[in-house]
Amino acid sequence: MSTWTHVGRCWTNGEPFLALDAELLPEWAGETGGDYEQLVPELDYDVTSIPVGSGRAALVLTDDEIGDEGWLEVFRADDGAVAVVQASAEHYPAALEAALALPADAGDPGDHVAVPTGRLAFISAALDGAGPQAAPLVPETPRSLPETDEHDQRQDDAGGPLLRATAHGFRIWVQWCTELDEDTAVARWLLVPSSGDIPSQ
Repeated sequence: MSTWTHVGRCWTNGEPFLALDAELLPEWAGETGGDYEQLVPELDYDVTSIPVGSGRAALVLTDDEIGDEGWLEVFRADDGAVAVVQASAEHYPAALEAALALPADAGDPGDHVAVPTGRLAFISAALDGAGPQAAPLVPETPRSLPETDEHDQRQDDAGGPLLRATAHGFRIWVQWCTELDEDTAVARWLLVPSSGDIPSQ
């Protein structure tokens, strides 16, 4: 079973997030170049990555069955996998743990994204990847599980996390809205190291 560590979070107002190699950040102009406007008509649940410059970015298309705004919680596993969890629950930390414990192969398989520099950045697709209209990136910071899903402007202003990827590529697996009980629903985007193996849970 993988051991997961919470390393960052991103606040979404409903817009999707991108997970991409940091070298590609200047290639994404979501706000100033119209990239986000061009992306919106292409958004669909079966789209798990999009082209950015010479590479691809994993697409975290938030699940509106869980909520049209809220936190995307970012985790790293001891085997190099990365997970993004969206949750709606009365007991928020327990919901995050339950989402991470879901079998990896319960999700739908998606695309492969390369991370040749070993730096994996999470950014809002509605903003630019670099420059004045980009949110700042925050180096991953191991921390305890969030106690609440309430908005915190200080954490929102901090920007998306920048992870040290131990793999140079990932396969995406998406677990759409899963109701764990009448008060708890989660979605999970699992990035598995590019060996293609599904990590044991």
